[in-house]
Amino acid sequence: PCEASCNRGDFDDSLSINSLERFMADMASKHGRKPPQKKREKRPEKVAVIGSGPAGLTCAYHLARLGYGVTVFEALAVLGGMLRVGIPEYRLPKKVLGEEIDQILELGVKAEINARLGDGLSMEDLKDYPAIFLALGNHKSRNLGVEGEEAQGVMSGVEFLKNVNLGKEVTLGKRVAVIGGGNTAVDAARAALRVGAKPFLLYRRTREEMPAFAAEVHEAEEEGIEISFLVSPVKAVSQNGRVTQLECVKNRLGPPDEDGRRRPVEIKGSNFTLDVDQVITAVGEGADLSPLPKKLGIKDDTIPTDERGATKQAGVFAGGDVILQPHTVVHAIASGKRAAIFIDSHLRKQKWE
Repeated sequence: PCEASCNRGDFDDSLSINSLERFMADMASKHGRKPPQKKREKRPEKVAVIGSGPAGLTCAYHLARLGYGVTVFEALAVLGGMLRVGIPEYRLPKKVLGEEIDQILELGVKAEINARLGDGLSMEDLKDYPAIFLALGNHKSRNLGVEGEEAQGVMSGVEFLKNVNLGKEVTLGKRVAVIGGGNTAVDAARAALRVGAKPFLLYRRTREEMPAFAAEVHEAEEEGIEISFLVSPVKAVSQNGRVTQLECVKNRLGPPDEDGRRRPVEIKGSNFTLDVDQVITAVGEGADLSPLPKKLGIKDDTIPTDERGATKQAGVFAGGDVILQPHTVVHAIASGKRAAIFIDSHLRKQKWE
């Protein structure tokens, strides 16, 4: 993100920190170089990390380097969280991801897969851990809230990307409507293109309000994916239980809402229908935090934390997409590192500075 604000761009071009870091990481991998495993004093305390996405893995990595025994509990059968099942192969090669996860496990981090909180694993099971880091991630798609969306052929972007990334056979048909303007929507459209569909994006605001990375939107259009702006679905029309059409309306932009973006307002009488073989919804994701204790003060799929990542419950920390911060990989990584620093302070009974 710093490239967009780099003042070098006022002279010629922004410093390409993304490309430089990728080049260094690829060269290190090519020559078999790995992060040094410094010999640290082994600590007696054990830490439980719930979730193996970027926040959880980062926290586990730094705590292991500090000498703690760490166990990562992952709900899925594979490690990596949204890095593994939410980001397409063309953006994050799974071979590279696997190599980086292996480096973390080589530090002595233990991992338990198919260990879902609330299904075979409870907070009570973790009572012997003096510190817990919650990094469950947002794996639950929000509903469109329109008539007929329960029809066969309507699925969430998270579910679709998960199936594609896990190598499952996915049959979409030709005309695939993808609803949304975020990164999940753009990723789903580009992934649908790669499995033989002809996807198109519908977004309720204008291009300027799209939360997806501008470069990803540009690349999607270069690949031939059509984007219709100021359009909202109002009904999924089905035949014999399967979606065949999507009824939509046109919008205009009204005054800004709570996030500062102008609110889409329906233009009365502008209804029209689109023929579809599949509808993929990507209008936001949330977390399943129902297995967590109420004393954490959970609200709107978010676990309240202070600047250290500490929750209202002593010894319990949280990070990644379940706390109030931008939902990007780099912010998740930062929250995992920050939590590791303060979990260390907490366990050593040091002052929180």
